[in-house]
Amino acid sequence: MKTDDKTMKKIVIIGNSGAARECYWLLRDVMLQQPNLVFEGFLSFEGHKGDLRDLAAWELGSDDAYSPQEDHALVIGIGKPALRLKAYEKWKARKARFFSLIHPTVKIVGDVALGDANIIAHNCHVSCNTSIGNANYFNGSVVVGHDTRVGHGNFFAPFSIVLGNVRIGSGNSFGVYSAVLDHAHIGNGNTVAPGAHVYKGCSDACMMAGNPALRMNTP
Repeated sequence: MKTDDKTMKKIVIIGNSGAARECYWLLRDVMLQQPNLVFEGFLSFEGHKGDLRDLAAWELGSDDAYSPQEDHALVIGIGKPALRLKAYEKWKARKARFFSLIHPTVKIVGDVALGDANIIAHNCHVSCNTSIGNANYFNGSVVVGHDTRVGHGNFFAPFSIVLGNVRIGSGNSFGVYSAVLDHAHIGNGNTVAPGAHVYKGCSDACMMAGNPALRMNTP
């Protein structure tokens, strides 16, 4: 997805583990279409040791020692929903700017309200009249159906599907090949297991597994 904003931006990724490395390679593809973007480096979140492997030379240190700059924009390269939300709220309170990382292969159809600091990876499809909040992570080939409302800080594993008119709260994790069927309501802080099919929904802090998905225990 291209943007009309030609202002030079230095992108800093918050996080220094696998999700952060994935964000780096997504960013590389985005930079081919947005030459105003420059990668600045990684910040560990609150001193987390991490594992940047071949990208270790790009680590800038802990985010605790970081001060937001006018020309910097943050990408939250963290997979775990609770930590994504924590990082977003921490840096929002410090007046940092965020960058929504949307891969060029993403298809967004019609009128979609998209919040701040989202990551939408390769080959995702977001349908019309959908609302997506802040700091969500759609990690490749995710489908979001029409008229769906998604809150904040959710993680969607590759090939997960959310059908139309679904309501999703905040801080949820959806496993690979999971499906949330039309008109279901998902609360906050839930884990939907890989391959689970949620028909009606769940409240808060549930572990949902199976087809049809049943509550197994609390995460």
